[in-house]
Amino acid sequence: MRFAFAGTAPFAGLVFTGLAEAGALPCALVTNPGRPRGRHGTPVSPEIKEMALARGVPVFQPPRLAAPADATALLELAPEILVACAYGRIVGPAFLDALPAVVVHPSPVPRWRGAAPVERALMAGETELGVAVLRMTAGVDEGPVGFEQAVHVPRSADAGAAYEALAPVAVGGVRRVLAAIAAGTVEWRPQAGPASYAAKIGADDKAIDWSRPAQEIVDQVRALSPHIGAQTELLGKRTRIWRAAAGEGPLPAPTAGHLALAAGAGWVDVLELQQEGRKRTTAAEFLRGAGRALAAL
Repeated sequence: MRFAFAGTAPFAGLVFTGLAEAGALPCALVTNPGRPRGRHGTPVSPEIKEMALARGVPVFQPPRLAAPADATALLELAPEILVACAYGRIVGPAFLDALPAVVVHPSPVPRWRGAAPVERALMAGETELGVAVLRMTAGVDEGPVGFEQAVHVPRSADAGAAYEALAPVAVGGVRRVLAAIAAGTVEWRPQAGPASYAAKIGADDKAIDWSRPAQEIVDQVRALSPHIGAQTELLGKRTRIWRAAAGEGPLPAPTAGHLALAAGAGWVDVLELQQEGRKRTTAAEFLRGAGRALAAL
């Protein structure tokens, strides 16, 4: 079935690559326009753009997909359907009238509808995640389900590892749904059960509250790694914590390779961190340079 692919985030890149390697190469990629970065505000496009161009797939970066006029060149390629995965933009009903779409959602539905389902699930300490392929409707992630499969993710996994575990399932689900649509045998079932919303990650979600239990803080760190980062202040500098483990009992003193910080219950063993203006570093490397300052606290 001839399809276009709409995606922006790293998870979309995983699914795009998986589809291409399985012989299901989209006829086009739709992704977000480049975002200004760096001192000079140079627009930088999502990595998925280079993945597509390397495979000879045309790339379109419209600022919106509200109506057919927003993507005339895309529609001229005559895709039969749009597969949207971590695209990051609302597709308008008028556009869907011209090109129907399915959504790849990295969560069972109606659990964790919205922008950050994996991150919210990990923050909540959940280990049963999943993938759903939905028919796109006007409501965000509210469409009927054509494919759904649960995926177990260990409590130690971060968001990057979770997305890697979900991507092959998503690839299989997309191929199965597209084949069923082409054959006229697809079965759409309505979503059932209580819904929850996975809001976009904001500044408050990044800030670590050290009065919370250690395991909750570690879950926050896992959920925001490896692309966002849970944030705190350490030695007067804004610091992102990328990897950590929860500890119980008395707070240990800093030792080679371990930086223990007190929490509301237990303590957090910081394993990898990044201070503002510096590269990521292990706790052992950090302590070699900051050990005396920490000992003076």
